[in-house]
Amino acid sequence: MPDASSLIREETLRQERREASYPEPFPTGWYVVARSKALDKVAKKGRPMAAELLDQRVVVFRDAQGRANVLDGYCPHLGADLSGGKVCEGKLECPFHGWRFEGDGQLAAIPYLKEGRKLPTIAAGAHPVLEQDGLVFLWHGTDAPDYGIPAMPAGMKHRGDHDAGVVKMHLQEFAENSVDFAHFAPLHGQMRLPWLGWPIPGLTIAHEADWVPDDEHPWIARFHDAAVLRFRGKTLEKTKAKATITFHGPGSVVHFRFQIPDVGDIVMIQTHTPIAPLAQRVRFRWFADPKIPRLLVSYVVGNWVSQWREDIDIWENKIFRERPQLVRDDGPVHKLRKWYRQFRR
Repeated sequence: MPDASSLIREETLRQERREASYPEPFPTGWYVVARSKALDKVAKKGRPMAAELLDQRVVVFRDAQGRANVLDGYCPHLGADLSGGKVCEGKLECPFHGWRFEGDGQLAAIPYLKEGRKLPTIAAGAHPVLEQDGLVFLWHGTDAPDYGIPAMPAGMKHRGDHDAGVVKMHLQEFAENSVDFAHFAPLHGQMRLPWLGWPIPGLTIAHEADWVPDDEHPWIARFHDAAVLRFRGKTLEKTKAKATITFHGPGSVVHFRFQIPDVGDIVMIQTHTPIAPLAQRVRFRWFADPKIPRLLVSYVVGNWVSQWREDIDIWENKIFRERPQLVRDDGPVHKLRKWYRQFRR
């Protein structure tokens, strides 16, 4: 029987082979670095917070105006972890020598610099930031953002959050999942109890899907799904519902709009933040028309999350095929890959 160290080596080699099969792991785009509520909690104590993403450490803090700022996690002076410092007068202070930095990364003060000496032109790396809908986003890949993210429609109320933890997958897999229509029946054809994921005997889901890139805004693509429940093969017409899934970039920020006839809309934000090439931190945050009962909102979102979980085992064990052997009835995989290449640096 192989010992623990041998099993660890085998798993390490397996993951290395998987990683080598994939393209660029950190494409250009917006990525969630923190929830606003979590940042507020540490900001009240005069502290910054650390975050790990895109194979790097960053530090997040609020300045004197309450704006969120993101800097590289280590001081440019001698490499101290800036998240161990404090925020003084809206500036981030290094815990090692007390150097202070503005929100844009510029050096603001050195406490022991002799009078009359000019501050050196030193800066900590700063990242473009967008904060909205209770999330703090960091821009990655180019000096300035190529596009924005639309805010939640007016009147929608925040109804919940779910942190799904880390999934051992490449970011591109989630995008490709949207055009892999042939997997819907075997993986998502069974109706399951929302949140719990338990299959409901006799109750299945029929999907009718389409994927369309936006001609006017090339960074946007939309996946349309019309679903209806069937009980023992009989279609339940009153269960028909439509969902529009909008990709804002490579899959790091995705908006789901669930349209419930005669009731209203639910909008869910699903985000993927790579902390390593094959590791995505997945978060859900959802909003709804105020008239929709909370229980119904939870049912709809929970149903999606339960269906989403069915893909995880596949994602965490597959490799990437650069030249997949497709058949005519597969979805538009090549079309999506052509669209996705715009985000590679």
